[in-house]
Amino acid sequence: MSKTDSASTRAKGSPLLLVLFAVALVPTFLVGYAVGAGSASVVGGFVALFSLLAFLGGPLRPDLRLAAALSPLLLFAAIVPRLLGEVSRPAAIAVIVVIVFVAALLPVRGPRFVTVGLGLGMVTLFAYGMALLGPVGPWQVVVAAVTGVVIAVLLRVLLGISDPSKATRAKIADVLDAEVPDLDAAFDTWLADGRRRWLGAALGAASRYRLALRSAEAIQRAGRAELDEALASARTRAEGLAERIRAKKPAPEASAEQAASGTRLLSDASAALDAVERAVDERDTSRVPLADRHHRLREAVLQPSVRLRSIQVRHAVRTAFGLLLALVLTSYLPPGDPLVATALMTTFGILQASWRATLSKARPRVIGLLAGAALSAVIVLVVPTPYLPVVAGVALLIGLWNMMARPTYAYTFMVVVTVGFNTSLRHTDPVHTLVEYALLTLAAATIGVVIGFAVVPGLRPEPLQRRIVTARVETAGALRALTEPGSATSPETVALNRAAARARAELTPDREQLDDDQLAELDRYRAALNDLSTLGTTAALTAPEHLSAALDVLDDRTPPAPARPDSDEAPEGLEPVLTGLANQVRTTEENLLAALPAPKR
Repeated sequence: MSKTDSASTRAKGSPLLLVLFAVALVPTFLVGYAVGAGSASVVGGFVALFSLLAFLGGPLRPDLRLAAALSPLLLFAAIVPRLLGEVSRPAAIAVIVVIVFVAALLPVRGPRFVTVGLGLGMVTLFAYGMALLGPVGPWQVVVAAVTGVVIAVLLRVLLGISDPSKATRAKIADVLDAEVPDLDAAFDTWLADGRRRWLGAALGAASRYRLALRSAEAIQRAGRAELDEALASARTRAEGLAERIRAKKPAPEASAEQAASGTRLLSDASAALDAVERAVDERDTSRVPLADRHHRLREAVLQPSVRLRSIQVRHAVRTAFGLLLALVLTSYLPPGDPLVATALMTTFGILQASWRATLSKARPRVIGLLAGAALSAVIVLVVPTPYLPVVAGVALLIGLWNMMARPTYAYTFMVVVTVGFNTSLRHTDPVHTLVEYALLTLAAATIGVVIGFAVVPGLRPEPLQRRIVTARVETAGALRALTEPGSATSPETVALNRAAARARAELTPDREQLDDDQLAELDRYRAALNDLSTLGTTAALTAPEHLSAALDVLDDRTPPAPARPDSDEAPEGLEPVLTGLANQVRTTEENLLAALPAPKR
């Protein structure tokens, strides 16, 4: 996600990275030295940090299942490339490229796997490139890596044991009050976390509330100013219920008297909030049974499959190629060069799925490099060498504090960290270190922004305009297949749903240069399609007749209906909500196709 410079300067720093840094590295260092890992404990500490990054993100039980499956791969990535590099550097480079390719592909399994891929890639590159202060044996590397992964698992247990389902409740509460709710992620998390009945009921009612609220807001924007008070009241009540869902043991809430809604849509929203409140009050923790065939179908809807021309595969190929170039480049550096890990991780961090996102990652690094070089030069001239570790330590705290909110500011101080620690602890020449750091950072930016997108043209996706139409057509075809008697869970229907999910996942700009308004419109289109798919699948499995009107709109059999601000009434039930979503999809599609630049030939 890119942020403008003005937004980043207004953002506040966060101690989150500092806390993770401390709780992961310090115990791993202590345990590592105690069990004989020696200076390899530094590797173990960062293996713990990046493994914890991969293990965090969901409810405790699913995260621990993920940790059990991922730990052998993390250990392989932390141990094998480093030890293999001492025997055959080309073989080590080949193994790293394969691991990085896998890491870049993992997000295709869903949003939860974004941090998994990030953690796996960083473990691999840091463990391989980290220069240690003293000699270590192969078994010390193994012991350090195992210690790091074990510490990460223990920390994940400690961080979640007091409230294992906190993440599930948070994602479901977000459906009620988040500006852009992620219904797919909430449903996926609920499935993975035991399918508690009260949370499922709350999620279903929350989705009905958001759909009714969205339709009422459309009427309000068309000129119904008298709805302002009722909409504000509904949002306030939803925020209160969201906080009760997030709470582990919510206090009972007195029923508030509801204002007259003025439209049937707001009555539907109020009824949905009533259902959320009943679910929160009852807190039925029994499990909702889910037939295996339905589970496979929902996985097809939520998780797209991989194909050669997909954006994620292209990103994985580009990332592997970029890291191959960076590995070959750093192989010419002297053995034990402390900036190898920095160059590799900078390249990995810059490379993103789209050119726009890649540029947004490279920009703060380059600006931070220029500012940090000037600051480092002043510090080296003014501060005596014995005090450089203290200055570097303070710069590290400032950098970590601002890394997520103000990356340009953070990377400025990370230059000071690199120059200060290497000058004082490794006795390197500060000018040489600064010049090498600058050259490697610029090389990483060039690989990410220029070379990576120039060398992988064969995997370019279709123009965005075609992908927009394809996503709508594929989603309509998948939903229509669900309504056929007896075919809801057939292999053909599952394949259609996977194709539709893949098409929606590819609604990301690639070569196209979109302005902020066009990006916002594309986000609305993607969200509406995802909501329609999720809600339509539920309707197809329970009451397929509710889908017919919506599918006629999606299939071009019925033109999108214009807004009717003069109508106070809306039919009851799921059908009008689905039809409203389908109308929104078609209208947004027409706006996008009219506004987007013509595809390049």
